[in-house]
Amino acid sequence: MRLCRPFPAALLSTLLLALCFHGSVGAQEASAVDPATEIARAEKMREEGKALHDAAEARFAQEEAACYERFLVNRCIDQARQRRVTEIRKARALNVEAGRIDLAEKNRRFAERQAEQEELASKKAIERSEQEARTRADSETRLRNLSEKDAARIQREQEGKSRALREAETRNRHEAAQASRRSSEAAAAARRAEQAAASREDYDERARKAADKKAEKAKKAAAGEKAAPVSPLIGK
Repeated sequence: MRLCRPFPAALLSTLLLALCFHGSVGAQEASAVDPATEIARAEKMREEGKALHDAAEARFAQEEAACYERFLVNRCIDQARQRRVTEIRKARALNVEAGRIDLAEKNRRFAERQAEQEELASKKAIERSEQEARTRADSETRLRNLSEKDAARIQREQEGKSRALREAETRNRHEAAQASRRSSEAAAAARRAEQAAASREDYDERARKAADKKAEKAKKAAAGEKAAPVSPLIGK
């Protein structure tokens, strides 16, 4: 019966290391972490992973060369190779975690850009809405001003017509009053002329009668002088 091989200790340590990394990452994601600190930590992990990988390769090369001097060469090489694999897995785990941090930082920057773009789009939408509202308000104001101007123009025209009618009526009344006054003055002048003519005729009639009386008196006086006798001269 074939027995199952025991779980390699190196693989177990690698999984535990990965779990520790993921646990620390989860805690870091739960709290606000400075992006610069995370980037520096990822770079440090990448450098440590490279150093661990290079050291594992160098040690394996030395151990492999030393194994050829031993009795159990293959077993020695297998053990050296297993140690190399364990160290390389640790280095890979560090590189994976560094890559995960880089990816998280890229996702964070992408989310920030998305949030900024959404905020900018929201601001632009609000600005467009406000601009459209201002444009509508300006259009309504212009239309209202035009309507008010038209109404004011019509009112001015009506007031002008009414004023012209009132002025014409006033002018007609004034002209009628002047015509009536002139007619009254002409009638009065005619009456005065008639009165003056009548007075002149009466004066002329009285003057004629007075002249006739005077002439008659003179005639009678002349006739009386002729009829009177001549008195005798005294002492003749």
